[in-house]
Amino acid sequence: MELDNIASQLVHLNISFSCADIATWVLKDKVSDEAIATVASFVDAMVAKADEKAAETLLRLSRIPQKVPKLFSNFDMTLLAKDSRSSVDLLRTLSFIPACRNIIMVGPTGTGKTHLAQAIGNECCKRRIKTYFVKMQELKEKIAYSLKVGSSGSLISTYQKYQCLIIDEVGYCSFNDEETRVFFQIVDGLSSRDSGSIVLTSNKDVDLWSEFFSDMDALECTLDRLCDNALCISFSGDSYRGKGRTSISLDFNNPLIAIGN
Repeated sequence: MELDNIASQLVHLNISFSCADIATWVLKDKVSDEAIATVASFVDAMVAKADEKAAETLLRLSRIPQKVPKLFSNFDMTLLAKDSRSSVDLLRTLSFIPACRNIIMVGPTGTGKTHLAQAIGNECCKRRIKTYFVKMQELKEKIAYSLKVGSSGSLISTYQKYQCLIIDEVGYCSFNDEETRVFFQIVDGLSSRDSGSIVLTSNKDVDLWSEFFSDMDALECTLDRLCDNALCISFSGDSYRGKGRTSISLDFNNPLIAIGN
């Protein structure tokens, strides 16, 4: 079993050295069990280091904000409706990605949608899954520019290389006909692959998305791709933003605190 583990870890490191190769080496050089254990420990350390470096690179390229990392471990489960909380455990496994299931999170502003979306992204990077995070306003600007310079095909191809595309704040800007069609092509390209998922957050229910996409035919096709076998999570409650603030009231009629004495 030790030899199998070494061979498996070497494959993880992209080193072509099979279990048979290792066994041949062991028999030829009469390698002791202690030496094999040492080799196994060293290879494990190499894998851990490689995974750490890969995660760092993927995290940097993902453009997920890291000033205050949003993780599953610091997500407030009370922000979710009771019937949605069990879904968080499913999201943490990332099993929806190989299953090609999209995630749509809808709810009022400030109820934790973006936190959970970024937690998914951070977990993806940790597991060496190519991920990209983009605000809807930024995506619109990128699409508009690509249409202006004639590079929309290149933009669509760029997004298709990710296994997890996170689009935050759907509904904060409007798309014209051409922009809507390019957005559909991005979604269609990702949805037609064997693995990969799109994660979206919005403060408006999917039924209301026609308010900010102008090409209804393209939007209908987009929603067909997004919602087919999707996992939808509803958020409810008041915004938690600023709950830790301290409020101070100043009375400038009081001579003790009046400006300029």
